[in-house]
Amino acid sequence: MEPAPIAELNLASLLRNAPGSEADAEAEGLFAPEPATLAKAGVRLEGPLAWHVTVRNAGGDDDFVVMGEVEGTALLDCRRCLKEVATPVTSSFAYPMIYRPGGEELHLIEDDDADDDLLAFGKPSVDFGPLLLEVFTIDQPITVLCKDDCKGLSVDGVDLNEHPDHVPEEKPVEEPSPFAVLKDLDLPS
Repeated sequence: MEPAPIAELNLASLLRNAPGSEADAEAEGLFAPEPATLAKAGVRLEGPLAWHVTVRNAGGDDDFVVMGEVEGTALLDCRRCLKEVATPVTSSFAYPMIYRPGGEELHLIEDDDADDDLLAFGKPSVDFGPLLLEVFTIDQPITVLCKDDCKGLSVDGVDLNEHPDHVPEEKPVEEPSPFAVLKDLDLPS
């Protein structure tokens, strides 16, 4: 399966309000966001993201629930030595959705009064790519280690994993005494 720059699902079958209409719609695939989109999100990936999305009719004319998951490998920097670390990430999500005909692309409506945020969409064909990337980004670990016993970098920037015997040159730091300003102080006798 070839990765696509969008993660699209057509919800037209759910929008038909006739008896016997489909109760849910689902799709899956490989999602490869554009490099500019990844850069804007501050995400580096090792390959595309695998995704699966199911949208269910919640019983109303325009009320739905979207559930899904996205998984892939994020490239993060080791917090000690700054080497790139391939880090598997799996995220799952569920949001209520509402159809607003003719409205915008998929977007989040934050409601301070309600417990849950609400996704709104305005066209039957919905690109879930931005949502998938956001959920994946949020679920990345804050920090990673290349290995449990990573030695990190020395004060002069040498990787101590590769050069464990490295000893940085100590340069004496000559800082002026904080009391030096007092030598010219003229005090009354």
